[in-house]
Amino acid sequence: MSEAREQQEIEGGIRVANEVIASIAAMAACEVDGVAGMDEANARHFGDWLSRQSAHRGVRVRVDVERAIHLEVFLQVRSTGVVPVVSERVQANVVEAVERMLGLEVAAVDIFVSSVAFPATA
Repeated sequence: MSEAREQQEIEGGIRVANEVIASIAAMAACEVDGVAGMDEANARHFGDWLSRQSAHRGVRVRVDVERAIHLEVFLQVRSTGVVPVVSERVQANVVEAVERMLGLEVAAVDIFVSSVAFPATA
Protein backbone atom coordinates (compact mmCIF):
# COMPACT_ATOMS: atom_id res chain seq x y z
CA MET A 1 0.00 0.00 0.00
CA SER A 2 2.84 2.42 0.70
CA GLU A 3 4.16 1.94 -2.83
CA ALA A 4 0.83 3.01 -4.34
CA ARG A 5 0.73 5.99 -2.02
CA GLU A 6 4.24 7.07 -3.07
CA GLN A 7 3.24 6.94 -6.74
CA GLN A 8 0.27 9.24 -6.22
CA GLU A 9 0.93 12.77 -7.31
CA ILE A 10 0.67 15.26 -4.48
CA GLU A 11 -1.80 17.99 -5.27
CA GLY A 12 -1.27 21.59 -4.37
CA GLY A 13 1.03 24.37 -5.33
CA ILE A 14 4.18 26.07 -4.22
CA ARG A 15 4.55 29.83 -4.27
CA VAL A 16 7.70 31.73 -3.45
CA ALA A 17 7.41 35.34 -2.34
CA ASN A 18 9.28 37.93 -4.37
CA GLU A 19 11.08 38.89 -1.16
CA VAL A 20 12.57 35.38 -0.99
CA ILE A 21 13.74 35.57 -4.60
CA ALA A 22 15.25 39.00 -3.89
CA SER A 23 17.02 37.71 -0.78
CA ILE A 24 18.61 34.86 -2.72
CA ALA A 25 19.71 37.23 -5.50
CA ALA A 26 21.13 39.77 -3.01
CA MET A 27 23.04 37.06 -1.15
CA ALA A 28 24.51 35.77 -4.42
CA ALA A 29 25.45 39.28 -5.54
CA CYS A 30 27.24 40.06 -2.28
CA GLU A 31 29.36 36.91 -2.63
CA VAL A 32 31.11 38.37 -5.69
CA ASP A 33 34.49 40.00 -5.12
CA GLY A 34 34.26 43.71 -5.86
CA VAL A 35 30.71 44.17 -4.59
CA ALA A 36 30.64 46.56 -1.64
CA GLY A 37 26.95 46.01 -0.97
CA MET A 38 23.44 46.37 -2.23
CA ASP A 39 21.84 49.77 -2.87
CA GLU A 40 18.43 49.37 -1.31
CA ALA A 41 17.52 53.06 -1.39
CA ASN A 42 17.95 53.48 -5.15
CA ALA A 43 16.25 50.15 -5.84
CA ARG A 44 13.17 51.32 -3.95
CA HIS A 45 12.96 54.72 -5.60
CA PHE A 46 13.92 53.87 -9.18
CA GLY A 47 10.65 53.80 -11.10
CA ASP A 48 8.39 52.86 -8.17
CA TRP A 49 5.87 55.49 -9.13
CA LEU A 50 5.78 54.24 -12.73
CA SER A 51 5.58 50.49 -12.36
CA ARG A 52 4.21 50.21 -8.84
CA GLN A 53 6.81 47.57 -8.12
CA SER A 54 8.67 47.35 -4.89
CA ALA A 55 12.20 46.25 -4.20
CA HIS A 56 13.65 44.15 -1.42
CA ARG A 57 17.31 44.10 -0.34
CA GLY A 58 18.33 46.10 -3.42
CA VAL A 59 16.64 43.76 -5.91
CA ARG A 60 13.47 44.23 -7.95
CA VAL A 61 11.71 41.03 -8.99
CA ARG A 62 9.25 40.43 -11.80
CA VAL A 63 7.91 36.99 -12.72
CA ASP A 64 6.39 36.76 -16.20
CA VAL A 65 3.42 34.64 -17.28
CA GLU A 66 5.73 31.76 -18.21
CA ARG A 67 7.18 31.83 -14.66
CA ALA A 68 10.55 33.16 -15.82
CA ILE A 69 12.20 35.55 -13.41
CA HIS A 70 13.44 39.02 -14.37
CA LEU A 71 15.71 40.72 -11.83
CA GLU A 72 17.06 44.23 -11.44
CA VAL A 73 20.02 44.27 -9.06
CA PHE A 74 21.24 47.59 -7.60
CA LEU A 75 24.87 47.45 -6.47
CA GLN A 76 27.57 49.43 -4.78
CA VAL A 77 30.90 48.44 -6.33
CA ARG A 78 34.27 48.80 -4.61
CA SER A 79 36.62 51.33 -6.19
CA THR A 80 39.10 48.52 -6.82
CA GLY A 81 36.55 46.56 -8.86
CA VAL A 82 36.26 46.68 -12.64
CA VAL A 83 32.57 47.43 -13.18
CA PRO A 84 31.96 45.27 -16.29
CA VAL A 85 33.80 42.30 -14.77
CA VAL A 86 32.04 42.59 -11.40
CA SER A 87 28.66 42.99 -13.15
CA GLU A 88 29.14 39.88 -15.30
CA ARG A 89 30.17 37.83 -12.27
CA VAL A 90 27.15 39.08 -10.32
CA GLN A 91 24.84 38.13 -13.19
CA ALA A 92 26.29 34.62 -13.40
CA ASN A 93 26.24 34.06 -9.63
CA VAL A 94 22.68 35.34 -9.26
CA VAL A 95 21.39 33.15 -12.11
CA GLU A 96 23.13 30.07 -10.69
CA ALA A 97 21.86 30.63 -7.13
CA VAL A 98 18.25 31.42 -8.04
CA GLU A 99 17.91 28.57 -10.54
CA ARG A 100 19.56 26.07 -8.18
CA MET A 101 17.54 27.05 -5.11
CA LEU A 102 14.15 27.60 -6.76
CA GLY A 103 14.24 25.50 -9.90
CA LEU A 104 12.84 28.41 -11.91
CA GLU A 105 14.36 29.93 -15.04
CA VAL A 106 16.01 33.32 -14.75
CA ALA A 107 15.26 35.18 -17.97
CA ALA A 108 17.29 38.33 -17.24
CA VAL A 109 19.48 39.95 -14.61
CA ASP A 110 19.94 43.67 -15.16
CA ILE A 111 22.70 45.27 -13.10
CA PHE A 112 22.54 48.90 -11.96
CA VAL A 113 25.76 50.20 -10.43
CA SER A 114 24.50 53.16 -8.49
CA SER A 115 27.59 54.02 -6.47
CA VAL A 116 31.26 53.30 -5.97
CA ALA A 117 32.61 52.63 -2.47
CA PHE A 118 35.99 54.24 -1.83
CA PRO A 119 38.08 53.17 1.15
CA ALA A 120 37.91 55.46 4.15
CA THR A 121 40.99 57.59 4.67
CA ALA A 122 42.31 58.32 8.13
